[in-house]
Amino acid sequence: MNKTFQKTLIATALVCVGALAQAQSPRGPQDAMGMGMPGPHFGPMHRPDPAKMQAMFDKHMARLKTVLQLASSQEGDWAAFNSAMTPPASRPTPPSPEELEKLTTPERIDRLNALRAQHASLLDKRGEAAKKFYATLTPSQRKVFDLETLKYLQPKQRMQWLHQLMQHERPQK
Repeated sequence: MNKTFQKTLIATALVCVGALAQAQSPRGPQDAMGMGMPGPHFGPMHRPDPAKMQAMFDKHMARLKTVLQLASSQEGDWAAFNSAMTPPASRPTPPSPEELEKLTTPERIDRLNALRAQHASLLDKRGEAAKKFYATLTPSQRKVFDLETLKYLQPKQRMQWLHQLMQHERPQK
């Protein structure tokens, strides 16, 4: 047998044995989803620093206010809108896998429905505030507002925003 072929065959066999051994090893608590991924709270991408999130929000709102070119008569409406859109200081925390294991199926459903209701309530509050503010805008301001807010609903833009947030979290060299 050719030496190169023999080495490739041995390397392939070692990789297969390693993969088989890993597949048969018991999964630890870090592997909550059974996919080799850490549990529900993995790394800074999942739960960014709240202070940095607030700074990014403030920067976004300052930019939006600038591009809207608000009149002095609209300042009160802007303040109400900005206040309603400000992220809450503490976000509702999803139940941990350990907590869910202790619950029966109907209790789990009720717990998750309550969490969903909290999220829906927050979205409803923000939606109403946005509609109320939108009604005070001039037609040209509405066009700008529509363009500015639409980009945050598009997946590509959301990923760019998250990437930008993560860049701010990295230590500067």
